[in-house]
Amino acid sequence: MSKGDSLAERIEDAILVDEVGIETGRYGPYFLKTLYRPVLRRSDAGLLPCGVKALTGVFRDGEPVAHAVFLEDVPAQDRWFISCLCRMLHLRNYYNADAEDLPLFLGRPPFAAPDLESILDHVDAAAECLDQMGLDPMLVFWEVDDDAEGTVQLELAASLRRHRLGVAVADFGVDDATLSRVRDLDPDVVSLNGLWFQRIAEVPIAARLLSTLVDALRREGKQVLAEGIESPSHLHVALEVGADFVSGDLLRPARLAGTIFDTEPVSLDRFAAPDDKVVSLFSDRGGRPA
Repeated sequence: MSKGDSLAERIEDAILVDEVGIETGRYGPYFLKTLYRPVLRRSDAGLLPCGVKALTGVFRDGEPVAHAVFLEDVPAQDRWFISCLCRMLHLRNYYNADAEDLPLFLGRPPFAAPDLESILDHVDAAAECLDQMGLDPMLVFWEVDDDAEGTVQLELAASLRRHRLGVAVADFGVDDATLSRVRDLDPDVVSLNGLWFQRIAEVPIAARLLSTLVDALRREGKQVLAEGIESPSHLHVALEVGADFVSGDLLRPARLAGTIFDTEPVSLDRFAAPDDKVVSLFSDRGGRPA
């Protein structure tokens, strides 16, 4: 039995399926559940849901558990298994998101692959899962780290493209993320780290620099997702700098798989105008550059 076959069997053994088809992972006393957070884009009607970001919720005895607490309880030999289990749950629960035909953004797993062979085997298994589900792989955007070892990430991106999966850079703005490293990966989508973006949004000069970065990415054919939208000011800055997509609790929070997905647009009139400091972000140069 190969290493990949052994991992696949362990994942199958860990997945519980309820009476309506929602899948949950079990690890010791913990239950891992898929949540989907809407991803929205600007339209004439407001902010229109155009995708879902997959996340993992951890529960014990029916109560939510902080990720840090759970991850501390995962020994080194089980870490890659947990990463693969989470991603397979997100894929297999897609039709339970009630968001058919909307792109799925696969959040970065909690632990990195131990070696290149393991991650390429995992991509193959995920592609086979999509084929069995009848889900178009072009609807799936797989997040990779732009701050990890370069050769591994380039091989991963190449494997994803061979399987017709989309490539997304995760958590841009933290660690060693740079525009040149993003260009090496040539992703379809660049996701701005939520906490990093929130800090940027509070400083007008930093937001102006971010606008220049977003413009450069979009000129190169990449789309930008601003995460961590938790206040009207965050939303205003994200739209001003030209982000293609926005996501965060202010707009619509993550919900467990199986919750009815709200496809109605989010009206921008719902949100109070940001303070004058943020409103004037680009006023000294005639608005956001084209």
